[in-house]
Amino acid sequence: MAKRLIAKRKLKRCCQECGKPLKKGDVYYKIREVFADVTICAFEFLLCSKCKYKLEQHKKRYKEFQKHCEHPQEFIDTEWCYIPGECVMEPNYDYCRLCGKTLY
Repeated sequence: MAKRLIAKRKLKRCCQECGKPLKKGDVYYKIREVFADVTICAFEFLLCSKCKYKLEQHKKRYKEFQKHCEHPQEFIDTEWCYIPGECVMEPNYDYCRLCGKTLY
């Protein structure tokens, strides 16, 4: 979840994507990601409004692309896994590297 903020002064940190400095009055978004594995780890970064819009549009276009992906042969890859009790790998399934869909 991105939090919409307005810079009250020139910020020392800049946009994570484009490196644009954030001046007073600029709209920016603070994104905080928290991961809880064995330890709790959090990352926080800033995005300018232009980069946030581009990121949202990219995600939207990618979801539409996933529906119509034709799975070209050069982008199909095989996932391998170990045979239980042995040190030999066997092919598990095929998947498309473009859209991530599993092919059997």
